[in-house]
Amino acid sequence: MTSISNLSPELKSVWHPIGRVDSFGETPTRIELVGEAYVVVRLDGEIKVFADICPHRYARLSDGQVVGSNIQCPYHGWQYDANGRCAHVPALGIEATLPPAQLTIPFVQEKYDLVWVSPLEPIIDILQIPEWEDESLTRVWMPPIDINAGAAQSIDNFLDFAHFPFVHAGTFGSEKDLLVNEYSTERTPDGWGFVVEYPHVIENHEDPLVKTGAHPLIQDRLMRYDFRAPFTANLRLELPLTGMVNAIVMWCQPMTLDTTRVHIVMIRNDCHTPADIQAAIDYEMKIFTEDLQVIEFLADKTVPLDRGQSHVRSDRHTVEFRRILLKLLTSFSAS
Repeated sequence: MTSISNLSPELKSVWHPIGRVDSFGETPTRIELVGEAYVVVRLDGEIKVFADICPHRYARLSDGQVVGSNIQCPYHGWQYDANGRCAHVPALGIEATLPPAQLTIPFVQEKYDLVWVSPLEPIIDILQIPEWEDESLTRVWMPPIDINAGAAQSIDNFLDFAHFPFVHAGTFGSEKDLLVNEYSTERTPDGWGFVVEYPHVIENHEDPLVKTGAHPLIQDRLMRYDFRAPFTANLRLELPLTGMVNAIVMWCQPMTLDTTRVHIVMIRNDCHTPADIQAAIDYEMKIFTEDLQVIEFLADKTVPLDRGQSHVRSDRHTVEFRRILLKLLTSFSAS
């Protein structure tokens, strides 16, 4: 049986988000990704990412500080420049010949207000988010959330819609949505993602006209999922009755075997005031908490990709999710 976990080595060859661009400054920050530690710091105003280890005596650079244009190790004060080269060793003096010490630098880019890291050369590009460029929509960021579950488990749950009437009975789930009707899963041309469109019904407690009786509680909702390996999904929601559009983008950062950091942005057309924004965050957090009550207590932190779980027709797209991740794992063993 082949399974994927947060520590699967193949995950070192794909892009992962590690945090908002504006969350990193000149104070070194330690982050974890696929079981390894990195330090993120601004040097001369630019974000730099290095393996969080000084090659001298293996101290954590994230416990150090910025000195001028360099990051300084807290142990012996060795300094490294923006390219990771040793720039100063205090014990040797200013005019000394420096050792050829070099920090390990992963692949780094900034996209969608996030810093992205791939420890090795990435083989899959980042999912395109068309709603990002729509000026009629407002971006509403959730705070990053650390969960006790695997990244694959979190995205698997996000993609699944057969659990809505049960897990989300306290928010939008409806007993009138028990039956999952036929739907199709369209794989992207490069094979690293898929698109699913699915209409269903929800209990729309966000609609203020429900309380007045002007609108019914049970309302139609259109869903479109765009998934891209390994752990990104964009769920576009449309409510025809109210005209609401909400694209919920989830990116998962596999940290350790047991922990994942979840980055979520909602791109909505109904958030015009700070009160609207806070209400949207509070409601989404309530939904997310309902999910955590299940996925943080699954049997283990891995997802079987070929055998070991039972599937039915309503799992068609989450089975496709497993096939794509299996392709990721087997593409390395075959090369």
